[in-house]
Amino acid sequence: MTLHTWLVYGFGFILVWTLCFARVHSLQCYGCNIIQGQRYVDVGCSNPEVITCPHSHKGFKHRFCIKTESTALGIVLTSGCATSRHCQQQELPGVRIHCCDSDLCNSTPFWHPSTLHYICALLTLLLLRMWL
Repeated sequence: MTLHTWLVYGFGFILVWTLCFARVHSLQCYGCNIIQGQRYVDVGCSNPEVITCPHSHKGFKHRFCIKTESTALGIVLTSGCATSRHCQQQELPGVRIHCCDSDLCNSTPFWHPSTLHYICALLTLLLLRMWL
């Protein structure tokens, strides 16, 4: 194998390893209609922001992303970071509460971001293989 081939395969390996195994230490969630720090995040939930969850809230660890939806209107009311206490609350009439425990899992798109990363990595490796 040539040096060029080793470099291409090395780059592909690093790309796949980064996408599959590298994790950010803090949970990231989509946030809207919430207060984070001193500012209000995305009023209306038309364009939720990616927020990094603080490690805890009032002594409870943020381990979940949460999304509340209106069952009558079919729209997102709020989304953000949550503790297990938030996720164990009883659902209110007309409001659906959804909690999940991985980065950006409280999104509304059909594609989960990590799935798209795996597909891009696979396509990149296939293109690199055809290029050689």
